[in-house]
Amino acid sequence: MAYRNTLATEARKDARRRTILGAATGLFGSYGYHSTTVPMIVAESNSSVGSFYAHFRNKEDVFAAVLETIRQKVAEVINQANASQPDPLSQIPAAVESLFLFLAENPKDARILIVESSGLSPRLEQARRAILHQQAEQVCHSFELASDAIFVADPAIAARCLVGAVFESLYSWLEQSQPTGRQLRKLREPWLITTPGPYGAEVKNELPRSEKEWGGGKEGRKCSTF
Repeated sequence: MAYRNTLATEARKDARRRTILGAATGLFGSYGYHSTTVPMIVAESNSSVGSFYAHFRNKEDVFAAVLETIRQKVAEVINQANASQPDPLSQIPAAVESLFLFLAENPKDARILIVESSGLSPRLEQARRAILHQQAEQVCHSFELASDAIFVADPAIAARCLVGAVFESLYSWLEQSQPTGRQLRKLREPWLITTPGPYGAEVKNELPRSEKEWGGGKEGRKCSTF
């Protein structure tokens, strides 16, 4: 009986923590880090101050937990996109597009990751950079797997450029006060049309295949991003 009670207690604690995280995500995404307060999170989650501090030390702590939740969701989205594409060459545009669409369809998560998490404490900056690093590493890995079909002089830099372009596009979109579905579709068009182009079969033969054409070999060019 004691074991069952322990499991039930832990389940309630976990559910309460998820509720607080959900409320914090909504508030951070709507009002920003600096304008959101612990009392606001407590009220939004229908919790208590004591319950909040039982799970998180302070506002920075819950923000870090929100970032970790976003990291897990983004990683899952990209992994699913890669799993749906058996060809490593096709995984590159699929991963980039899935990253873009997930953030565009979850603007509060996007605002937290792209806008609100920048320039805060060293701890939060490290968490933000870890997410960027993870996404670029996944794209870079796809470049390396597709090395027989396409030669990229530096996969790490190419991956950073693609991930950075997604974030910059979404940052511009998020600056608008009330982005609409039409604006989202317009912003999405370049990723649907032009992103696959440089890596697709119709273009790949035009890229230099010889290491001499790039002025060096592929040795030592590993994924090490951000």
